[in-house]
Amino acid sequence: MLERPAVVQETLRIFEVCDGCRRCFNLCPSFNTLFERIDAGDSDLSKLAPRDFEQVADECYYCKLCYNHCPYTPPHQYEIDFPRLMVGWKKLQAQEGKARWRDRLLVRTDWIGTLGTLLAPLANWANAQAWFRGILHRIAGIHRDRQLVRFQEETFPHWLQRTRDDRRRGLSVGKQAEVGAGGARVPVAPSNATGDGSPPVAKVVLFSTCLVDYHSVEVGQATVAVLEKNGVEVVRPEQQCCGMPLFDTGDIPGVLRKAQANLAALKPWVDRGYDIIAPVPSCSLMLKREYPHLLPTEDAKLVASHTFDVCEYLMKLKKQGKLDTNFPNRPGKIAYQIPCHLRDQNIGFKSKELMELTGASVEVIERCSGHDGTWGVKVEFFDLSMKIAAKAVREVEAAQADLVVSDCPLSGVQLTQASGGKPTLHPIEVVKRAYGI
Repeated sequence: MLERPAVVQETLRIFEVCDGCRRCFNLCPSFNTLFERIDAGDSDLSKLAPRDFEQVADECYYCKLCYNHCPYTPPHQYEIDFPRLMVGWKKLQAQEGKARWRDRLLVRTDWIGTLGTLLAPLANWANAQAWFRGILHRIAGIHRDRQLVRFQEETFPHWLQRTRDDRRRGLSVGKQAEVGAGGARVPVAPSNATGDGSPPVAKVVLFSTCLVDYHSVEVGQATVAVLEKNGVEVVRPEQQCCGMPLFDTGDIPGVLRKAQANLAALKPWVDRGYDIIAPVPSCSLMLKREYPHLLPTEDAKLVASHTFDVCEYLMKLKKQGKLDTNFPNRPGKIAYQIPCHLRDQNIGFKSKELMELTGASVEVIERCSGHDGTWGVKVEFFDLSMKIAAKAVREVEAAQADLVVSDCPLSGVQLTQASGGKPTLHPIEVVKRAYGI
């Protein structure tokens, strides 16, 4: 249970350091507001009003860029962790009954995804109707102009189970073909990824969760296709949302429940020699960084040490000499927006390196897309969200690329909307195309 006086005292300590540093002045709206309020009071922090603290917290969307940008993070004596300070404020607001029903609803991604896929044609049709979006705008506070993710009629787990069942029933895999580049028909890889009964070169658990499961199914399909082409066995046990959206409402107990459930599902597979692969950066960040922080157990540390972003893992296979680098199709020039939650993992530009192996020319866009989970959906933040996106779009357009790519499906939605409709791919989809699958 947080106490407001203690939270305010710690906030003032950190704000004083931020006022003297200001290195993050242009990173996000929270710092713009913070420094404007401090300057308005001539750097007298006692003049900050309660609403000032809450506005700074409300405008934080947990991109975490400031953490790596800050010179005072642990083990420095100042021990500054600005993103977690903001989560503390959101937890405090939730305790005080200030969390809106809309905010509590939007973070229930598994529930929304399950319902939305059951009603996919109707839901997608309704979300495209101006009258319905007007209702959402006025009643739910979801901006009428926000392009929303589409619901898939077949979820990724259902697709994966169906294709595996088809294999077990002995259906001819070669007859279940997709049309690749140039009209070539390419068979779907068998479940052991080798086709000759030989053992896999590696074994992974796919941690797909809500975005891929209910919306960006094609990202999950491409991940499976590319991994299996490289002889990797892929399994997907039962799992829940990683819990990242719950930070928006300060629901730390909810995050802990998600973490405990997912660790219980994943840890036995790690014990059996499997690594964990996540195609969505927010999910891999949760497993790598947030779970061990919230649950400092040996199980959490073990799962974190075996978790990889999908492109990070494929580059690991490349280093081990296990990656097929025969790419018959060349993607051309790519404008690649690297998501904030991937940058926070400090793994370098693995997606860029992987796409360059296919023969692509890649220009990296180190700009936040501004969607940021549920934040950019809300009426009060939509315009600010699009303003942030405009910076990334300007760099994308300046690149004059053949393809626009981002590891985050929500960044893809944002870039597509802000650029006037040009589709955004995931790097793993680029690799799948380059293989001719």
